Amino acid sequence: MDLLKRALREPDACEMGPDEITIGGKKVSPKKTIKFKGTETKEYTFEQVLFYLLNKDKKYTVYMTLCRESGIGKIYYTDQKIIVEEIENFKETTAQAKIDGPDFRYIGFRDYNYLSDLCKKEGENRPTVYYVIVPQSVSSPVNLSNIEEFFEEGRCADGIKISEVEKVELSIDGHKLTAVDDVARFTSEDWKRVVCIFLDGTKWQVSRWNIKDVGEIFNTIPTFYFFRRGTPGSLYMKNYNAAGVEIHDGRVDRSSLGSIRERIRDCILGM
Repeated sequence: MDLLKRALREPDACEMGPDEITIGGKKVSPKKTIKFKGTETKEYTFEQVLFYLLNKDKKYTVYMTLCRESGIGKIYYTDQKIIVEEIENFKETTAQAKIDGPDFRYIGFRDYNYLSDLCKKEGENRPTVYYVIVPQSVSSPVNLSNIEEFFEEGRCADGIKISEVEKVELSIDGHKLTAVDDVARFTSEDWKRVVCIFLDGTKWQVSRWNIKDVGEIFNTIPTFYFFRRGTPGSLYMKNYNAAGVEIHDGRVDRSSLGSIRERIRDCILGM
């Protein structure tokens, strides 16, 4: 971590190669893994973290392009701030441990590595749940009250009611999805499992998310907004990477619905 902190302060002291990274004369393997406290279920390589630190001031879309061109995995947008803050706040500490010899008789020497293997297998057997975000608004053609019907038949209508449930379980092409309309309590790990976002085209919807730059999210997650045939699309949404979904006679055509499902499937397979 001390090398990454130096890289943050002195980017010119860093040299990146495919087989070796050098920071201030000290060498480290690019594939060495690093875990951060705020991203406990996600590991990044030293190469990924350093590459982000060297490009963190660039726009997210530019950074993503550089990652693809360099063949280096990206740092997920919800982890970026956490990682930088943890590196900045890192303080190297050393402490001498004094061991009282006789107390060694109380130390067990049994190998408990099998416990971590059991925990790992349990996690592998647990099905992954992915999230779909829908609007809360009754003015939206789709919300929690009709999201299941929308995915099955493409039906959506005016005057829908607000759902009394907080989430709706869905199954799309064999994948388990949970539709929600409130992301106020989402963690970075939750955002990593979001595979689709539906918007009503209003600024009000995304302003409730308390996210500084929603544009970064829309560049990563398939995002759609609804508009009715014969009406102009939302000017607000034209600033973002969101695909318009045309509604006619209370439904979305099969081609558009199939495209939405395909992008969700591709997003899941790409995780």
